Amino acid sequence: MKLDQNRFFLVRTQSIPIGRRLPFDLFLKISGDIILFKRSGDILPQRRLEDLIKHSIKEIYLLKNQKTLYLNSLKEIVKDPDSPDELRGRFIKETAFNHIEDLFSNKDVSTVAEESTDLVEDMVEFISTDLSAATTLMKLSTHDYYTYNHSVNVSVYSIAICKSVLGDDKKLLVTAGLGGLLHDLGKRKVDLKIINKPGKLDSQEWEEMKRHPGYGYDLLQDVPTISEDIKRIVHEHHEHMDGTGYPKGLTETQILKLSRIASVADVFDALTTKRSYKEACPAKEALEIMANMPLGKFDPNVFKMLETKLDKKTDITLDKSVDPCLPHLHFKKAS
Repeated sequence: MKLDQNRFFLVRTQSIPIGRRLPFDLFLKISGDIILFKRSGDILPQRRLEDLIKHSIKEIYLLKNQKTLYLNSLKEIVKDPDSPDELRGRFIKETAFNHIEDLFSNKDVSTVAEESTDLVEDMVEFISTDLSAATTLMKLSTHDYYTYNHSVNVSVYSIAICKSVLGDDKKLLVTAGLGGLLHDLGKRKVDLKIINKPGKLDSQEWEEMKRHPGYGYDLLQDVPTISEDIKRIVHEHHEHMDGTGYPKGLTETQILKLSRIASVADVFDALTTKRSYKEACPAKEALEIMANMPLGKFDPNVFKMLETKLDKKTDITLDKSVDPCLPHLHFKKAS
């Protein structure tokens, strides 16, 4: 049959559970047609999955009315204590991508935001007290859409940094993770031409981009399960300690500690993630860049938890106005 975009959604081939009965149908796209590959109840063996990957079949189609069955199958593996960490981490991230996609496309923000809590609790359990598990989780899979990938990464880094700064209080860690996951929610109300513009934003476009924290805060006002602290993270993640941030120009203690954590996570991931118009910085270089930014942009105690001891061979500086939402993120070695 011909592809009907309204009936199907795409998942990455490696995100399909193997060696167990599938509770959903799988379809492949062959010469423009959608062909049934595996029926519900069938098993996808490891060797068959490897054959698909060998033949560069990176994505598989599922019926939209079976999406819940697909996500539940991933959750079962994540909850299974016998599942290898690599597999659990990959399926956590795949589930997160689906949540972010729904958050940016589904009219019912409230339901999706509420459902995100279980996902973040799984992230909290997966991440250890240092950044090693977070870094592992970042490497497990990639996504074509920067905004989706970035939102998941900021959530993971926020949890890891929060553990280092504020301890192991699960409620606090889930709050940090949900704030990170939802931090860019307001971008769904910003024109896609601005979001995807590869060049420098003009002054009018930049002013519109700077409204996204307020847009996100407003979208969450009627979601009863989203706490005020989570809403504040969404609203304050671009505020700076010295008052030069936006949207309100808050300073120091006016900014929630969890918002300061999200701010560091936001910039670090923006620097270390490859985008269509820039290569990713190595983590060491990103930390050097952030360390040489003007004083007052970050909470120094929060940044210290991310920073490592480096042998700085070059002095790297960043434009004072740098922001992870800017599509160019210019940086240079000082002369």
